[in-house]
Amino acid sequence: MRITAPPYEHFAHVLVLSGGQVRLRSPARDEVLAGPVVAILPPCDDPSLVIDAGSTGHILGLSSMLLAEVVEDQPEGHGLRLLLSQEIIRQDIERAEVEALVPLLRGLSDELEREHPSIMASCAFLQLLLLRVWRLTGAGDLPFTRPAKTGDILQRFRHLVESHFEEQRPIGFYAEQLGITADRLHSLCSKALGRTPIELVHERTIREAKIKLERSPRSIHGIAESLGFRDPTYFSHFFKRKTGLSPAAYRQSVASIGGGTGQEEPASYADWP
Repeated sequence: MRITAPPYEHFAHVLVLSGGQVRLRSPARDEVLAGPVVAILPPCDDPSLVIDAGSTGHILGLSSMLLAEVVEDQPEGHGLRLLLSQEIIRQDIERAEVEALVPLLRGLSDELEREHPSIMASCAFLQLLLLRVWRLTGAGDLPFTRPAKTGDILQRFRHLVESHFEEQRPIGFYAEQLGITADRLHSLCSKALGRTPIELVHERTIREAKIKLERSPRSIHGIAESLGFRDPTYFSHFFKRKTGLSPAAYRQSVASIGGGTGQEEPASYADWP
């Protein structure tokens, strides 16, 4: 079967093979996968699957629209989007771990085959299934391995920043997760967004700091600590350098006018792809 044939060419696919073999073919590869295996096949590739007779497993196709509906506003949403945007093949897993996914796959299939399927039930099965696959593959620890367009890389960078900006990670960490060099990431951000990667990370940090100063009763020391700053004095210098106000002065200015500072916001994290 060719999983990029219309209308599935923009779908991400999850392959769960309990037993047997499947051959993954594309112009650039010819690879045999032996069960048990779990694989994520993202859109934009051109693979076909040849499944050996007697093999047991499931393949699930997901459109970007469906994925958005299923994970929208969920805390794990960005991680699940990342999961389905990269190729992951895991054969070093126990058969019991793969077979634990089968009841969820069957439950989803049975629900969709009902005369009047429940959207709520279908989404619940799908959420549980994707979360299990995410944990099983260890996707959060894997770098991206397939080539991607600039917009894709920047979007992934945004997701990574959202996950790790409070950890004060170096730019090299983000580049490694994206499977590119730090120089390449610098070039992409500078050309597409007019800002360097570190400037973008700092913007996200400042945005969060402002929100906490405006809405949280926590001390400035506590806010600094929550944002990964071990030294609150350094946080104060950092915040003033970026905004022109110390954290205490910013909090006081917000309180005095009962809302925002009235300052015009520059291009920011919200302007990313």
